[in-house]
Amino acid sequence: MRRVFIFLFLLVGLAGFTASVQAQAPQKIGIVLLHGKLGARMGGWLVDALKNAGYLVATPEMCWSGERRFDRTYPDCLAEVDAAISSLKAQGATSIVVGGLSLGGNAALAYGATHTGLAGIIGLSPADNPASKMQRSPQFAASVAKAQDLVAQGKGDEKTSFDDTNTGPKGSYPMTVDSTPRIFLSFNGPDSLANIPANAAKLKAPLLWVAGSDDPTQSRGPAFAFDKAPPNPLNRYVIVHVSHTQVPDAAADTVLAWLAALR
Repeated sequence: MRRVFIFLFLLVGLAGFTASVQAQAPQKIGIVLLHGKLGARMGGWLVDALKNAGYLVATPEMCWSGERRFDRTYPDCLAEVDAAISSLKAQGATSIVVGGLSLGGNAALAYGATHTGLAGIIGLSPADNPASKMQRSPQFAASVAKAQDLVAQGKGDEKTSFDDTNTGPKGSYPMTVDSTPRIFLSFNGPDSLANIPANAAKLKAPLLWVAGSDDPTQSRGPAFAFDKAPPNPLNRYVIVHVSHTQVPDAAADTVLAWLAALR
């Protein structure tokens, strides 16, 4: 009888210890990282650092890649993030962070503004805000008007060329987008889901925003959009002293420290 009592005591104690360990065990965080405009799947030091730290990372090719070149509307492209999240959860992720560079950072904010249940949002020099481009580029503004006219004429799904802008290591430069008016407006129209300040204001998760000091897309500072995010003790705005495309790798230590705070 005494042996049975000791066995039960040890069994109960082991169960309590296991439950305690499980309660203290950190969440397994999965991270979706979205590349910039005309880029490819994100790689480099940041991705390697995250994987080496034990995070699960997905780097999907989005519809604004150099290969796909805007083959879907912005909302339809954002829906592709769902598949990346499902893949991370299948690998054991119990919480999800969505982040990205430039237009990918824009998309991370848009995704966070339209979805609940995320652990965090990472904006690495979020860019490609339609209203900002309208102010900077008369050619871009003319293309938006052209796309609107074509849609009004019932030609919204006919492929054509539009003037746009992009940002590289040396700053902004003009580019041409060959897509349909409907797709072009979904990224660039006045009612586009790509409105960075509006999306920041609708976030339901903490925000890490990393800006490059030599990045023209970040010249307006935190007042442009970061300050519009709902208050959260984990919100962070960090400046790294690099150009636009160098931000992800320069931000690696910052991202790792912030993710550790989410656990």
